[in-house]
Amino acid sequence: MSAFYDRMQATATKLIDRYGYSTQLERDGAPTGPPHNPQPGEPTRHDCKVVELEYSITDRDTTLVQKGDKLGLISTAVDIEPGKGDRLLLGGQLYHLIDLQPLSPGGQVLLHEFHARR
Repeated sequence: MSAFYDRMQATATKLIDRYGYSTQLERDGAPTGPPHNPQPGEPTRHDCKVVELEYSITDRDTTLVQKGDKLGLISTAVDIEPGKGDRLLLGGQLYHLIDLQPLSPGGQVLLHEFHARR
């Protein structure tokens, strides 16, 4: 897109690489079988880098956030575009993405912010 947003995306990726950790994004596989009785396909896993963040005191239990929920950032250095139906492997357990927001000033995605729940 523009040189400025390319540099911002490179900076976001570098910081998530430095302060985050490697994990995997899991996505359901394509359904197989006849149209009247489709069978779920084998899930695929894609390597990615994430940084986990903390919720503020105002965003705790009794709001939309529940105890055990995870908040964080996903680097754009992943071979697929993360989606709400995907799952993240965090701390050895799969978490479902409840909300996923791209940070995309100027129309270029710099990173993805996620809210995940077991």
